[in-house]
Parts: sequence; C-alpha cells; structure tokens
Amino acid sequence: MTLTLNLFAALLTAFGLSIGLYLVGGRHEEGAFQALASAEAALETVRAPGARESARAEAARWERTLAPIGRVLSRRAGPPVERVLVRATALRIALARRLIPLGLFLLALGAVAGLLRRDRARDLVLYSSVTFSYIGKFLALGAVAFGLFVALCPFAPPLWTLYPASGLAAGGAAVYTGNLPPRL
Repeated sequence: MTLTLNLFAALLTAFGLSIGLYLVGGRHEEGAFQALASAEAALETVRAPGARESARAEAARWERTLAPIGRVLSRRAGPPVERVLVRATALRIALARRLIPLGLFLLALGAVAGLLRRDRARDLVLYSSVTFSYIGKFLALGAVAFGLFVALCPFAPPLWTLYPASGLAAGGAAVYTGNLPPRL
C-alpha cells in the first residue's frame, strides 16, 4: 500500500514539475521550437523505419489526447507555441514508452539481486539496514519520478537520460529489497 502511494506521489510530482516549469518560465517561443527539434532528433535515432513510423503514429494519437491541455495553456503562450509544445510532449511520451520494457526488466533484475542479498542476511552472514532500505526505496522512486518528468515535460533533459534513470531505479530496488529485515 505504501509503495502504491509513493508511486502515485512520484507521478504527481513529475506532472507538477512539468506544469510548474512551464508556468514559471517566461516566453516560450524559442524554448518550444528547441524542444520540438530535440524530440524530432530523438525520433530520427530510431533505426528501424517501421518502428519510427509507429512512433510517429503513436505521437499523433498522444497529440490529439493532449490537445485540450494545450488549449488551456495557450491562453498564456499563444496557439502556435501551444501546438509546438503539445507535439514535442507527444513525441517525448511516444519515445519514452518504448523504454518501459527495458526499465521494468532492469527493475526486476535489481529486485532479484536484492533478494539474493537478503538470503545472505537471513543466514546471518550479513546484516540488514532499515536506513539503507529506505534510501534504496527513495532512490528507486526518485528515478521513476525523474523518468516521468523526462517523458511528460517538453523542456526536460534529453531522452537518453532515461537509461541512467532505469539503472538507478534498478540499483535502488536492489538496495531496498536487499536490506529489508529478514522477518517482516
């Protein structure tokens, strides 16, 4: 239950940072076109032409879904900037979704590595640390929140930062499960 609430808090944090960064910033014309150029460049790195077209089609679906949010924000920036930001966000979401299986695999791998370490703690070869367990949990949830922020915000860091975030989430999961007490 607590983990579900923490994941929900991570999602709200990522979404709040995305909207907050947009609202706090000044004029977005130049940044919007840079964000779109960055997202288009990331799309061009997809090697398979079929996968690239699939990502474009998925981005078009996300663009239609995000259009009402863009209309609300367009009162602040203007319609052309709104369309560019919605397009950049849709491309980022479509490309980030392609990394979900890798992220889940690394997260499961980290949890299994932590369970192997926990077996050694159960045999009293190693000791468990509740502090390290909490640090691992917050590392994993922080990496998930960062990944959501990168996917949802057009002004976020580049999409390649999702790879280190997935590794950090896996490391956090390993530390979390590896340092749970032997008896819960």
